[in-house]
Amino acid sequence: MEAAHDPEQSSASWVARLVELLQPLSVRADRLAGTELFGGLRWVDLEFAADLLRETEVERGTRMAVQGQPSRWFWLIIEGEAMVSANARPLRVAGYGDPVGLTSMVLGRGSPETAIALGPIRALVAGPEEFRKLVARPTVRARFAAVIRDAGRPGRRRPRPQSSEAASASPL
Repeated sequence: MEAAHDPEQSSASWVARLVELLQPLSVRADRLAGTELFGGLRWVDLEFAADLLRETEVERGTRMAVQGQPSRWFWLIIEGEAMVSANARPLRVAGYGDPVGLTSMVLGRGSPETAIALGPIRALVAGPEEFRKLVARPTVRARFAAVIRDAGRPGRRRPRPQSSEAASASPL
């Protein structure tokens, strides 16, 4: 198995690809609104993000992120689970609404954790170009920064959603 999953070379079923093409943007935006990472953002921001993220399938055992290696993909798990570990020690199980690869992509350095799919996963994914567009949006950038800040605090698993106004004022 490769060191990290490459959605461009995924063996995702043709049905998933067809659904992605036919699925209205508003359905993906609504799905994003139901996650802690994107919940509370204005509808225009949700549609913007939904337009950049595409749905993909990840096979069981795929390494979505590898500790110490830069992540090439930002993943938002919408179905399934991944084991997240660091220094060969399990930390948590990532599931619905959890981001994978975010810290590495925002900070431009190696991933602080390894994430391995425990079973089949459906995720919304962004490559480097789409991710640059996402973080160029002030409200999204502020939300990502809050997640990274909170990840370093003991006892905090997930960020608290901010209002759109507070999110746009927070620098990355």
